[in-house]
Amino acid sequence: MLVKNIISRLKFFIVMLILWFLFNFNFELRTIIFGVAISFFVAIFTYQVLYDDEGFKFQGVHFGKLFLYFFVLFYEIFRSSILYVINLFKGNYEPVVFKITLEHLTPIQVAIVANSITLTPGTISIEVTNKTIFVMVLADPKTDHETLAKPIRDRFEKFLLKKEDHYDSN
Repeated sequence: MLVKNIISRLKFFIVMLILWFLFNFNFELRTIIFGVAISFFVAIFTYQVLYDDEGFKFQGVHFGKLFLYFFVLFYEIFRSSILYVINLFKGNYEPVVFKITLEHLTPIQVAIVANSITLTPGTISIEVTNKTIFVMVLADPKTDHETLAKPIRDRFEKFLLKKEDHYDSN
């Protein structure tokens, strides 16, 4: 059990160190030493929060899918940026608040979707309650709420669902 614990912490340390280098993209000796130290302390102090005797506590988010999800998110951010600028010049959009309930997602997945909504230009997650997200978006005030929620379901929610959880939204 001790060996498994050490191996899990070592893997987590390596992931943190890789993220450190990706975010800093600086390979000076000072940055490397600081990255190793920070990654080490993060791996030591957050391990109990993320792992228990059975492994990773937060099931339901496959890291391979999450990696691909980031590419979808970056695409959506750039796409929304262009649409946001176009809609600003048109001037016929107003802030609209609607709610979307993500029944098939875990709380961690709902948090990922809420943060993705906020990162996308023109949208803000106002509140998250259980599996419901209140979203403010710049849109035509006559647009119904289901039409506003559909892109979130199509681009974010469906991507995080497991195969057995997929449902037909038609």
